[in-house]
Amino acid sequence: MAKVQLAAPVTDIRGTLAGIVYSKNAAGNYARAWKKPTNPTTAGQMEQRGFLARMGALWRTLTSAQQADWDTFAATPPETDYDSLGNAYLISGFAWMTRICIRRLRTGQAEDLIAPVATPTTAPTTFGLTLYPAQGDADRAEMQYTSGEFATYYAILQMALSPGLGSNVHTSRFLNCWEALGLTATATEFGANYYSAFGDTQVDNRFFARLYRQSPTGIRSTPLELFVDVIAYP
Repeated sequence: MAKVQLAAPVTDIRGTLAGIVYSKNAAGNYARAWKKPTNPTTAGQMEQRGFLARMGALWRTLTSAQQADWDTFAATPPETDYDSLGNAYLISGFAWMTRICIRRLRTGQAEDLIAPVATPTTAPTTFGLTLYPAQGDADRAEMQYTSGEFATYYAILQMALSPGLGSNVHTSRFLNCWEALGLTATATEFGANYYSAFGDTQVDNRFFARLYRQSPTGIRSTPLELFVDVIAYP
């Protein structure tokens, strides 16, 4: 891996060009040779691929007017997407239908092929996380939140294991660790999901986490984000 020093008019570069991958981390811009990524075949990955395979056929069942409704939804969406340089961009009506349908399927709902009202979902107001070495027991992981905020909204928890000690920023390889509706307490244990997603974890492993609120129509808030280290089980 080589460090890259940029000069005006180029101030940032991301992506792959001529077999070289350009990116940025805490130390600055860097370049490395491209290599073929792994092809995970976990149950979650296979489920996601199955969902994606259905979306094209579903889109073709829509009338022209229904497809136009999705395109209208996509023109002024309730969520903002950003590219790797941090610039906002728009995705297509088909991409929005795919996103909404898969979100609904993942939370146990049926697909809804009618574009919803583009009303943004407000973010959670509090978020805490306590993690112990994972062994499958429910009390090895607990999420804390504000009472009532998920009574009629889905809680979507995504987590990622840090590749090393000392990292305070992480942006990729987040797994959907837990999804639930109707939470009325202030904390929920999810140790079984934690163990299923990450296997045996150790004291001082660092995890990054994002908590979203998601409406029953599939519209998701911006997340609250944090990082937390695994601590010894009392």
